[in-house]
Amino acid sequence: MKFVFKINQKRFESNEPKITGRELLTIANLTPVEDFELLYKINEKGFEPIQLDEIVDLKTAGIEGFKAKPYRKLKIRVDDKQYEVEECFMTPLEIMDLAGINPDRFYLKEIRKGNVEVSYKDDVEHKIAITKASCFVSCEREEIKCVIVNAREKAWSNEKISFDDVVKLAYGEVSTNPNVIYTINYKRGVPSKPEGSMVKGEVIYVKNKMIFNVTQTNRS
Repeated sequence: MKFVFKINQKRFESNEPKITGRELLTIANLTPVEDFELLYKINEKGFEPIQLDEIVDLKTAGIEGFKAKPYRKLKIRVDDKQYEVEECFMTPLEIMDLAGINPDRFYLKEIRKGNVEVSYKDDVEHKIAITKASCFVSCEREEIKCVIVNAREKAWSNEKISFDDVVKLAYGEVSTNPNVIYTINYKRGVPSKPEGSMVKGEVIYVKNKMIFNVTQTNRS
């Protein structure tokens, strides 16, 4: 049987119902555990600290009430630059925003102990445990070679595409007939907006093999 708990809204599991504060932080990858304060929500007004060797009964503690925070600001490295953070968990999007990195053109890799690389290329909302040893590098996304328009592959190499560009790829030209209406929806797009629709005059970032569905209708 698995016993579920959450720390800072991230879900974790334990094989044992009774574990120490030290074990809770270790499961959450918040190490060294001595760098973090663990708290349990006792009511709407406040939290109560949990000591590292204090035993917590997960059968009665609930899964929403744990909170962890560093005793002091943590310094992480992104592309050999150092940044101070106060959060125990951050998403790749939040880390790239902090470092001024465009997530539509780059993705993040975490360099862990032993030079083990963990890629967040397709998981930009993943909650990463932040410690004083956290180190990240940005990597350029794959070269843009084509997009998929109405189920057909179309050559495209620019990092951006306009509404009219998509229509031209679909129908060869943009009709000058005022009664002709185009509707564009897309998916498998860039991390900042992986799916959505386009309006006349709009320009968006492109991802390789991004999918566009274009329809043409006539106003009656």
